[in-house]
Amino acid sequence: MTEAKALTADTLTVQHVSDAITNAVREGRLVPGQRLTEIDFAKRLGVSRPSVREAFRQLTADGLLQAQPYRGVRVRHMNRREVDDLFVVRATLEGLAVRLATPALQNDTTALLAIQTDLDAAEARNDLAAMSRHNLAFHMLFSDISGNALLREQLRRISNNVYWLQFRVMVADDKVLRTNTLHRDIVNAICRGDVKTAEAIMIDHIDQSRQLVQSLPDNHFSDDITDSPGDT
Repeated sequence: MTEAKALTADTLTVQHVSDAITNAVREGRLVPGQRLTEIDFAKRLGVSRPSVREAFRQLTADGLLQAQPYRGVRVRHMNRREVDDLFVVRATLEGLAVRLATPALQNDTTALLAIQTDLDAAEARNDLAAMSRHNLAFHMLFSDISGNALLREQLRRISNNVYWLQFRVMVADDKVLRTNTLHRDIVNAICRGDVKTAEAIMIDHIDQSRQLVQSLPDNHFSDDITDSPGDT
């Protein structure tokens, strides 16, 4: 195997480990505060410990994991203030994503309308799991279409950090189904080419999500005000 091929294979392996951990957190199979070990994931995924170590490093930099002195890493457990901070930043960035993506989406509404159709069907069925999946696709569509790689990467990181809490909201409170009205309002504004309205509705939508998450019981949040993604 050439050096270039070896590097490509290593990169794909690290990405595989990162994706496996991210998906496990999203689906609740790994929970905030849970300790992760290199040897466990190396055996579970059939990869080398250096690959797991690098995936841990990247996910710690992303804020999904948190380094612990002499104990490896754990799934990051955020306090209420950290969650609020993320949502404030997320609202601004998602509003920007809508603003940048609207011209392209107005020219071709196919993907946007398809996702909205899926959301409406999930709402009609009271299917919270499907709603969660399609909601993520809806929000990521704007950053994907925006043409701004940095914006897309930042929103991906934020989404990974708050996804577990948002899913807990969906399980605990079906009020989240009613937020689909705002999705439809955003779609209608985009189809009209009304960028300012679409952006404003998205910002309001994210703030409503913030309030729903903050309504969760205290046991969903860390009580450690010193928690931060890079603590060592």
